[in-house]
Amino acid sequence: MNNHFRTGPSVSMLNSLLIDERAEITMGDVKLDFKPSVPVTDANISLGRRHDMPVSIESITDTRNEMKRAGINIAVAHSPHAITYDSGEGNRMLMETIRDSSDFVPQFVCNPSFDKLDEIASHVESEGVRSIRMLPSLHNYPFRSWILGPWLDWLAETKITVWLPVEHQLLGNTYPIDPRDIYDTLSAREDITAVLSEVKYNDASWALPLLKNLPNLDMEISRFVVTGE
Repeated sequence: MNNHFRTGPSVSMLNSLLIDERAEITMGDVKLDFKPSVPVTDANISLGRRHDMPVSIESITDTRNEMKRAGINIAVAHSPHAITYDSGEGNRMLMETIRDSSDFVPQFVCNPSFDKLDEIASHVESEGVRSIRMLPSLHNYPFRSWILGPWLDWLAETKITVWLPVEHQLLGNTYPIDPRDIYDTLSAREDITAVLSEVKYNDASWALPLLKNLPNLDMEISRFVVTGE
């Protein structure tokens, strides 16, 4: 089986752990305030200001400081502005922020129900982006071929990986993805690679069977230890 877990603490999770550096951070008997002994890539951070809630870290400088504290060498970053307002504008803002930065890898957000594929594809190619993020439930479309047809063909042709968060929270509302859509679409398109992102402990009942049944699906578990969100 080719499936594997993609791990790494997310900045959104680390924000909640910003306390006196002299204090020991634990969850039960598990020490959370540790530094890895191997190079680490954080596969899931948002970089920039959220419009629906305050965050303790939003600038690239503060993010770098937090990455250094946690022992993170490289971070895959997307723009929250691209998620909630305008994907094209947010993606451009992200590139303006991290351009020429060796410690950040860009991930673009797209909304296939609204965005123009040729514009997103051109921007992805020009910036050398290798993954995109889709949020079907938040953007109110099903992850199905009759909506995504040309986008799926483009992903297969370019070998770009699509990231699918299990849910997104906005203005007090939670928008969960439908795992049935993921299974039906990806089982029919084994030429596409996807990552189920931000999987938490209470998603395991359906996420793990989904992973076992889709050889073209990987899992990112930066929030797996955090329950009750």
